[in-house]
Amino acid sequence: MKKRRPRSLTDFVLPHKGNGYKPVLLTLGGVFVALIVLVGIEAAYVFDTRVVLTKTNFLASVLPSVLTDYTNEDRVQQGLSKLTPDALLAKAAQLKAEDMAAKGYFSHVSPDGKSPWYWLQQVGYPYSYAGENLAIDFNDSQEVQNAWMASPAHRANIVKPQYTRIGIGTAEGVYEGRTTTFVVQYFATPKKGAVMPGELNVASSTNARVLGAETSPAFSGFFQKIAASPLHTAAYVLTAIAGLFLVLLFFATVVHARIQFIEIIAGGLIVVLAALSLIAFNAMDAGATVPDTSHSVAATETL
Repeated sequence: MKKRRPRSLTDFVLPHKGNGYKPVLLTLGGVFVALIVLVGIEAAYVFDTRVVLTKTNFLASVLPSVLTDYTNEDRVQQGLSKLTPDALLAKAAQLKAEDMAAKGYFSHVSPDGKSPWYWLQQVGYPYSYAGENLAIDFNDSQEVQNAWMASPAHRANIVKPQYTRIGIGTAEGVYEGRTTTFVVQYFATPKKGAVMPGELNVASSTNARVLGAETSPAFSGFFQKIAASPLHTAAYVLTAIAGLFLVLLFFATVVHARIQFIEIIAGGLIVVLAALSLIAFNAMDAGATVPDTSHSVAATETL
């Protein structure tokens, strides 16, 4: 009986005589495993966004610290200085987020007439410049930032050179019959001579469930951004898989063009199309809004 030689990496990715010019990853078994992996990735994404993020405050994906990083990255790209996370400003943002969550409104002015600056006054914040951005219905920090930067009024707040401080609050509540996340972003420049805190340390003041007010050190840096952007993380992984199978198809159809098998080509195309379809579906499903300029513009005030 002929002894079967052990599999090598080339057997899985390259067509050659040893594997019958059929890369293992493009065979029926390889394609089946790849599709199972795609289903697993999609299931993890759906579980993260529909169960973990909506039922618990663990791994909250709209994280103030991550949004602050994204904001500072966009400012640096514009040649501006980074904003300093401010504990008092974050407390004001948290109070506003919790008020919207508790009362079910989404506006710069509350139903009882409280302006954005009321919350700054409540925490005793002395400012010479101040601004507010709001967002709702997001479960991905990167998507919040992208939407703000795509809106001229919100972008103007983010890249305003006069601002030096930032504070962000998030809370979960019900808006128009659906459970959602309210995001409040405050910008400010303290009055001259005012002594201001420099570290972000937010404490919830009501029973509204806070998303992202506290983050574990285990989820800092790169891993925190992954947790904070499930849509983009899933898209990156799915794109990598699609790219891998496109490379495999290139070798199978171009490099070894003389010997081809229709089932090998079809299997690779199925995986690529499945991955791209999931990316498109997730992007369409991640519908989110920020205040439209005709409804509620980004607010600014100068004293």
